Amino acid sequence: MSEILHFKISSGLKNIIGRELINDKYIAIFELVKNSYDADAHNVSIVFDNIRSQDATITIKDNGNGMSRDDIINKWLFVAYSEKRNPSYRDKIKRSVAGAKGVGRFSCDRLGKSVRIETKTNTEKIRHIVSIKWSDFEKNSLDNFSDINVHYSYQKDSSSMSGTSIIISDLRENWSRSDLLQLKKSLAQMVNPSATKQYDPFEIKLSVEDEIQDDKKEEEERNKVNGIIRNNVFEVLNRKTIQIKVCISEDGKTISSQLYDRGIYIFKTVEKNEFSLKDISCDLYFLNRIAKLNFTRIMGVEAINYGSIFVYKNSFRIYPYGEPGQDFFDIDQRKQQGYKRFLGTRELIGQIEINGDTNDLIETSSRNNGFIRTPHLLELRQLFIEYVLKPLEKYVVNIVRWGDTESFIDSAKTTDAFANIPSIIKMVKSRTKKEAYISIDYNHDIGAILSQYKSKSSEAIKELKDLAYAADNQEIIKQTVEVEKQTQKLVERVQEANQEVQESREELEQTQKQLDITKRQALTLDARANLTAKDAIDAMHIMKGYADTIDSLIDEVYDVAKDMAVDITPIKPLLNSIAQVSSKIMNSYNLVIQTNYSAGTDLSHDDIITFINNYVSILRQPMNIEIINLRETKTAVRFNPLEMSIIIDNIINNSKKANAQSLTLIFEDCDFGVLIRCRDDGYGINQSADPNRIFESGYSTTAGTGIGLNTIQKYTKKIGGKVVYNSDYKTGFELLLYLKLWT
Repeated sequence: MSEILHFKISSGLKNIIGRELINDKYIAIFELVKNSYDADAHNVSIVFDNIRSQDATITIKDNGNGMSRDDIINKWLFVAYSEKRNPSYRDKIKRSVAGAKGVGRFSCDRLGKSVRIETKTNTEKIRHIVSIKWSDFEKNSLDNFSDINVHYSYQKDSSSMSGTSIIISDLRENWSRSDLLQLKKSLAQMVNPSATKQYDPFEIKLSVEDEIQDDKKEEEERNKVNGIIRNNVFEVLNRKTIQIKVCISEDGKTISSQLYDRGIYIFKTVEKNEFSLKDISCDLYFLNRIAKLNFTRIMGVEAINYGSIFVYKNSFRIYPYGEPGQDFFDIDQRKQQGYKRFLGTRELIGQIEINGDTNDLIETSSRNNGFIRTPHLLELRQLFIEYVLKPLEKYVVNIVRWGDTESFIDSAKTTDAFANIPSIIKMVKSRTKKEAYISIDYNHDIGAILSQYKSKSSEAIKELKDLAYAADNQEIIKQTVEVEKQTQKLVERVQEANQEVQESREELEQTQKQLDITKRQALTLDARANLTAKDAIDAMHIMKGYADTIDSLIDEVYDVAKDMAVDITPIKPLLNSIAQVSSKIMNSYNLVIQTNYSAGTDLSHDDIITFINNYVSILRQPMNIEIINLRETKTAVRFNPLEMSIIIDNIINNSKKANAQSLTLIFEDCDFGVLIRCRDDGYGINQSADPNRIFESGYSTTAGTGIGLNTIQKYTKKIGGKVVYNSDYKTGFELLLYLKLWT
């Protein structure tokens, strides 16, 4: 006997495809935004109302196509079904879809216990309303999923506008200002910077009325909650550093590569595509020191804490590619094999954009594991390493030679730079065989510069000829012939000028010797003069500059040691001592120059809240530092002002390194005396860190020195207090400082 059986679906499925599958509240909102994009919306608003009350709601409202009653029943309520898979749907909206799993709608469950959907098409005169209480699915797991009631109604609506509003209520967690700023940052990273093209714009706006007044206090747009979500990270870099752009054509037949140096076009090649991939573009930027400083100044965060290589599919980010610490391409592992030959994620930032409706690269359902591992994913990795990373690396390491202040174009003003031209040509040739080239182009001004020095340019001219003949490029052949003619004339002029330069150099050396003697005499006389108060202040500024340099050099030692896998354990105590002395210099400067602190004072019995508030007010910090006093009496503590300022400085520095946007110091009563909660909204403790060892000197699982927390503990103990790491705090990092009150 045989019979046909069928699966039964438990109501517990809701949890599996809801908040258990999408366990990040930022990604949950992102999934709903993607649904708006796939509904052909050009505007989507994320609105938070009454966020400081029990009636808080989140509304995601778009101007997309909307849904009819039939759409709601046969599509939205049809679990794991996605109309987006149908080619007819893609043709209708005229854009590639961002998702097609059919479960993104359950992101609502991650955000709140209830959801109300209001939707309307432009052809109907009614607005459809669906209300769901997710708790109805949680009462009994033996209930059949399809038997749970979902309430439907409709209202008259004669407007011609279409769109969908998703109103989420009974929120599962609170949203602080720092959470909202993190959401804004996450959305900015999740939307491709080039997504808002003129022919297909897509705008995301964040609106939180309760934060408008606090926004008015901020000058920088990045520190404001309300506003249009923008990602201008690559605009920041375009003219500041070296960039390579590699594209596989839409039909998949060719790969084009273009190199730019500080915004100046260097060369372009078009080659036959050896991969099965198509319609992909890659942009990669080298971050020299100037580019890093400029990035931090404009973006408000160090590049290393922002991320490295982001991956987008149809304008939306694939998580977690690009996250700090995520290295899908094993760039840092490769760098360890040759510190001076390879680039690491610290020096790189870029994006890979995958376009079209191909199913070759498929996102995992969990939304935080990237793409499913397929042969096409391995091809993507090979494309990036061989065609993007290695050429940029060769240009930076072999041509520019890691220069921070000069690009190739800048250095081409000196004779030594011309030897780099053949290196550029060889770099292009080494990537593929000559027969693979379809066309080659380059900046013709480079050829004109080469004509000035025959000895340095002859090899480059030969390389240009080889490539020109290989690509059958008559324009380049013609130019190289002209270059050779001009070279001989200029060589004679250079030789005549060299003789004059030599004679002038000897005379200049004699003059310089006399000038040096005069300068030494003037310095000696000046040193004998009486020092003024201004001289002392100037000296303090110089000391602060030296302290800054010492800190930077110590960080450099740790970075180099880490990159080269060198064990510096024996000298860590010495480095720690140097860092602590430097910290004292910095704090001496702050206290002596910017406060009325007396150098003869040892221990103070002052109000610790007043001291910290005054000290913080003189610091220039990119983050918001808030001090909250929950005590009713004066908080008199016996402490050394210099050492207490060092404690505060280290707390602030640790928060900055964790990319925190805000730091809150909360003063409370406790049995010990007074408790100071030092709470930030940064990345928190590294998952690989041992909480029991974080106060050990030199212990660090990041690029830091491992000194800060040890210093905080050392000086806190010195005044009879204690410091504890609060492992229960999950939205950032929290230290608990216990201090004794002065009686």
